[in-house]
Amino acid sequence: MRKMKRVCARVTGRRKLLEEPSGENTSILPKEAQKEQKSNGIARVKNIVDKLLKNLPPVKEKTEEKPVDKESGGRQHLSDQAVCELIDQAKFLEACNHIYDLEQSEHKSEIKIDSLYKKVAERMWSVVQEEISGGDSKLLEPLKSVGASLKWEKEKEKEWFDSVKDMESVSTWSPKYWNKDLEKLLMECMATQIPSFVSASNTDESALKDHLSQLETTIFPNLRCKRDVFKEAGLLTTYTKCCNACLSSHLSTLTDGDMSFSKCLLIYEWGFNMYRSEKLLMPHWTPQQRLLADTYVLKWIFSNVEEKLLTVTQKEVREALRHVITAGEKPYTDTTIIQVLTGRAQAVQHISDTIKDKVEAVCLEELLHFLHSYKHEVRSLFQLDTFSETYSNLQILENCCIFRAAWHKLTYIYSASADTDAKVKEFIDSTEEQSRELLLQAITSKVKVALKDHFRKDNSDFDKFLDCLRSSFSRFEMKNTETYETLIQTVHHIVVTEYVQALLTASGKSSSAKRRKIANKIEVDHQAIRTLFEECFGPKTASLDDPIESILDFILLTDIEAMKIQLVLLLLKFPDIRKEHLNIILDLKGSLNGTDRNAMLEVVYDNCVGFERGHNSFFEAIEIKPGKYGVCGCCCCY
Repeated sequence: MRKMKRVCARVTGRRKLLEEPSGENTSILPKEAQKEQKSNGIARVKNIVDKLLKNLPPVKEKTEEKPVDKESGGRQHLSDQAVCELIDQAKFLEACNHIYDLEQSEHKSEIKIDSLYKKVAERMWSVVQEEISGGDSKLLEPLKSVGASLKWEKEKEKEWFDSVKDMESVSTWSPKYWNKDLEKLLMECMATQIPSFVSASNTDESALKDHLSQLETTIFPNLRCKRDVFKEAGLLTTYTKCCNACLSSHLSTLTDGDMSFSKCLLIYEWGFNMYRSEKLLMPHWTPQQRLLADTYVLKWIFSNVEEKLLTVTQKEVREALRHVITAGEKPYTDTTIIQVLTGRAQAVQHISDTIKDKVEAVCLEELLHFLHSYKHEVRSLFQLDTFSETYSNLQILENCCIFRAAWHKLTYIYSASADTDAKVKEFIDSTEEQSRELLLQAITSKVKVALKDHFRKDNSDFDKFLDCLRSSFSRFEMKNTETYETLIQTVHHIVVTEYVQALLTASGKSSSAKRRKIANKIEVDHQAIRTLFEECFGPKTASLDDPIESILDFILLTDIEAMKIQLVLLLLKFPDIRKEHLNIILDLKGSLNGTDRNAMLEVVYDNCVGFERGHNSFFEAIEIKPGKYGVCGCCCCY
């Protein structure tokens, strides 16, 4: 500056010399020459000043510096208007950084900050919505900024948690909810592109197939074409998640209400085929994750449809099993039960082993549940006095035989646990045992009524009883089972025992005409009984013990020695026969006096001592009223 002053002083001095020339020079030169000389001097001065000014260093002007926040990375605080301009220009990440700097400053305004964050969110969602609806290449950069802003939010949230700052502030920080808001927006936009489905009939599968075809050929391609854009913007994971969630929601809507297994399977299989053909948007799996992909997809995307499929399976299996044991209808075979329990598992086995195993598990669980409820249902029926029809009880027995045979075969198809196997067998065995007991009680009661006056009156009650028994047993189709064989043997024993009881308690000393009539009736009845059980039991009937036949053979004998032998055989074969029983049998014979009777009895018992006797028990429960043959029960005291 001083140098500048000195230069200016020199120039000024020279100028004065030029302006005040000596008198002689002034007087000598003309006026025009004086003017020209003056102007040339001024020009030379200007040139000198310009050169000096160019060589001088520049002078710095004093400017008002804007405040800079050291924690903001050197960013200057912007005004609200400037931040809004960044938002309008879709520079969301830059705007977020400035808003965050403002948020950390001392003179912050919560209302202003929330308003700015809200403006960022609104503008970001506008960009996303525009991209989903149509979009063009100009939206790529704004969409990238959206992805960067969401990433920024996660980083800031992590910083807050790591620094253990005010947790309440973190929980109410509005950017924290941007990811959820984005997912909600994406799903809403995608849902509007999927047409609703309305079916006129629950059984109409053609309309459902057309709808699924439309999804596959039109809707999903439109969603997939946006994949690359969202991938480049860093939003592929969120976009993929929303696509599949939207698909899952729509498939769940399709399965709402009453739906058959076949329609539900159609939806499930279509979705899974879409996944296998890579037409769905899937995350990028590692090779290890890919091995578990089926389970992942089933659980994540098709969980609602899978749940509906299993529910429908359970319902239809239960109804089918109930139909098998419906009273009044002809029982099905074990093959039918197997088809009910395996048909649905076979229908899904080509989709994946996972869903096949789940369907099998549901079928087995439903079988256990059904058998348990059936057991209690039968028990409640047993408590009713009216539930004593022979056929109804036989049908329950046959149902048990069917389920037992079916379960035996199912164990080779399903890998049932030992616990399941034990439970199924226990339910079947206990139900069968209860039903058999009631059936035998009903048969015993009916045969007693039919034989009450059988040897005193001429009626056909016993014949009607045998016809009813024949009709019931003829419908029993599981004849080649241990259950049926045991049942026939027991029923035969009951019928024969009750017949002998009726014969011995109703007979006594009678006229020869009446004895002949009784003998004829015994012969006819015995033939009817034999015919019935031959029809029901076939050749095995010959193995059934029959005291009626032995008694009839004795009555028809005329030789006294032959009678003794026959009585000995009767006693050996039926060791529970007592003297009072033999006395009545001798009365039926009617051709022996008292002395011969007693002598014959003594000989019979003496010859039976030391002989091995049979184990049949027909006479043990037959009680002869005291006094019929005196106090001792022998015919001598009569």
